[in-house]
Amino acid sequence: MGLMLNPLRIACVCLVILIPSGIIYFQYQNYRTPIAVDQTIERKIVNGLANEDAIPSVTEPIFESVASADVYLDNDGLGLVYQLGSRARFYPFQILSWHEAVNDTLAGKDILVTYSPLTFTSAVYEREFDNQVFVFNVSGKVMDSNTLLSDNVTGSLWLQATGEAVQGDLEGTKLSRLESRVMSWTMFKEEYPYAEVLSRETGVDRDYTQNPYEEYDSSAAVWFPLSHEDGRLSAKTIVYCIVENGEARAYTSEAFGAINDQTEPSQFMPAYWFAWAAIYPDTKLFQ
Repeated sequence: MGLMLNPLRIACVCLVILIPSGIIYFQYQNYRTPIAVDQTIERKIVNGLANEDAIPSVTEPIFESVASADVYLDNDGLGLVYQLGSRARFYPFQILSWHEAVNDTLAGKDILVTYSPLTFTSAVYEREFDNQVFVFNVSGKVMDSNTLLSDNVTGSLWLQATGEAVQGDLEGTKLSRLESRVMSWTMFKEEYPYAEVLSRETGVDRDYTQNPYEEYDSSAAVWFPLSHEDGRLSAKTIVYCIVENGEARAYTSEAFGAINDQTEPSQFMPAYWFAWAAIYPDTKLFQ
């Protein structure tokens, strides 16, 4: 007698196969589990905030002493260090996470200090262009999750990680990047005990002891569409990146610690892997 297949049993077997497959697919779509992909789509500018004034840039920065800032800064907290001559300033990520851009002047040099929490990229640029000193604000828009800044002269949109205008009258123009270093507060106060620190007196009411991106930082989630995804590393692996002679390179922390060339560490930019790979799809990765 032939074996009779029960339709109900067949349906149950199919469900057992389909449900886990669906869960795996859902997790990838929402949390971007790294897999080997090579997909490139058109880069798009998207609204990152419901209210474009939600992240006010700092236009009149005030500075305090290391001793004063030490009262509330986290010892393990990071910040961006810019030094000009004998003067050095520390811009804590604890503050930059809430503002993302500081329009500053140090020893007569007009600079723009930037940090994009969604991509973990930070940089200092000259904000004088074509004999005009620009003031930059946070536009509320992002591209490949990276912050887009707007200038007060032309309203052009500038990609934070590259300093390049991607929309507006100055599209294709790049700001001059200045060397800077990402450093922990403990390391900074030991190396620069008499330096200046960006103060909490920013003109707006924020709790700078809180991280507004704590949940985002601790998850694998990427909030906005990417023009390119690269599964060679987990999305939020921190890599150390540089573009030299038209070649983009990224190093894991292990590879970065083993670098032995003439490139200054201050020329590298720490970044989440997903962000750097989206901006520079042809990046050479060193692990």
